[in-house]
Amino acid sequence: MHLLYLDESGTHGGNYFVLAGISIFERQTYWLAKELDRIQQQFLPGSKEPVEFHAAKIRAGKEEPWLSLAQDARYGLLDEVYKMIIQSKCSLFGVAIERKWITAKGDDEYQFAFESLILRFDAFLTKLYKEENEQQRGLAVIAESEFKRRLETLAHRIRREGTRWGELHNLAEVPLFTLAANSRLLQVADFCANALWGRYETGHGRHFDRIVSKFEAADGVIHGLAHFCINYLDCYCPACLTRRVHKGAP
Repeated sequence: MHLLYLDESGTHGGNYFVLAGISIFERQTYWLAKELDRIQQQFLPGSKEPVEFHAAKIRAGKEEPWLSLAQDARYGLLDEVYKMIIQSKCSLFGVAIERKWITAKGDDEYQFAFESLILRFDAFLTKLYKEENEQQRGLAVIAESEFKRRLETLAHRIRREGTRWGELHNLAEVPLFTLAANSRLLQVADFCANALWGRYETGHGRHFDRIVSKFEAADGVIHGLAHFCINYLDCYCPACLTRRVHKGAP
């Protein structure tokens, strides 16, 4: 089974809403969690209990244990987590939605993002079966948030009727919800969402540029990353550009 861990960014305002995360084979989750434990021990050797890694809070350094950590150390920790993502056997998925675009459509940003992303995850599992004869089911694990009730209702509808773009074939169950503090892999998803939001909201793409090669791609198109915006033809981000070069790509 492949597990897709998802978290959102941009819920407190701004021009963009982002939903993103990491897909990983079930037997790899243990090792990735252990790597985060190792990074914690490296930068916070005095901490006896697991510390929740939250990219924005680490970067800001306004509360403990990050307040007591020098800026260089905090940025070093961020780099170590992104390095871990790059080196892991994972695929990334993400959706960035410009709020002006979704408002013009009269749609719900979270629901639209989830449908788009889960369809891409399902297509990835189908590709594994066709190309590698690897028949895998998929399960989404999502950080608890204010969107839980709406998303549960949407997930049940998707299982019955499919997404607005088509049916799903490889999902084992409706999403599971848990606190990010209880899941190292959801904390990794937070780093992915934070990097994506930074790229589209502020133009700060250092961490995004490091992990962009991990987004699911095939035939020159980054299928695992979608950017929905008003000025699509003027956008040169990797998601938009690869689709324009290969016209008709989903």
